[in-house]
Amino acid sequence: MKTIQVCTLIAIILLGFSVAGVSALTNTAFGGKSGDWIEYGFTQTVGETSNSEPGEYVTMDFLSVEGANVTVNATVTSASSLTLWSETITIDLTSQDDVVIPQLFSARVYFIPAELNVNDSVYLGELFGTQNITGETSKSYAGADRTVIFTNLTLNDNNYFFYWDKQTGVLTDGLEYFGNATSVAAYSDVLASDTNMWSPPVIWPILVWCAIVLAIVLGALSSRRNASKKARGKSTKPTLTKTNSFLPFKQLKGKSY
Repeated sequence: MKTIQVCTLIAIILLGFSVAGVSALTNTAFGGKSGDWIEYGFTQTVGETSNSEPGEYVTMDFLSVEGANVTVNATVTSASSLTLWSETITIDLTSQDDVVIPQLFSARVYFIPAELNVNDSVYLGELFGTQNITGETSKSYAGADRTVIFTNLTLNDNNYFFYWDKQTGVLTDGLEYFGNATSVAAYSDVLASDTNMWSPPVIWPILVWCAIVLAIVLGALSSRRNASKKARGKSTKPTLTKTNSFLPFKQLKGKSY
């Protein structure tokens, strides 16, 4: 009985840590980690002219991620790998800090808090201000299908669409359509092309539930073992009675004993 109680207590504690971890993640924390990186290709389409290959690249190397505080080295390079701009910046996602990063968007557009949902608000820098998440869908980026959240807005006669990976909060696609319409053949696109951030779903909750199941199984086995020992302890051994089994045979020979 004590074993079952201990196993149940362990399971409750592990479940509590799991819920607390997910709850903390959904507040203001960025979902990436130190050592993560993501590369974007920057392309422009004007009229009938379309650049199939990016003219420039934007790379984000995450040097430190501590909750809402993100330190990243942002680098812009040309198609020929010439470094055009590079800077290390630190952003607090709970503040209105902002750093403009060529090409196109500020740092607050490139990474936002993880696990935001539709109608949640998010600050996107001085230019775009605070916007609401308007939808959630699934799209493919850098060779993986991802659940993404998005918003769209109109500013200075231009239409903007931003998509972020829901699990981490990192930008996957940033589109600017010139002329406040998506049908015109004039737009800029910052698109995630390569990254080490895509991984299987977070395994911590899975491990927690495995630990819970294991604790229950071990508790049940221990309980059965204890019950079996008690049952054996109550059983009695057979009593052997001494008998003089040879007496009739010996008396037949005329011998007395």
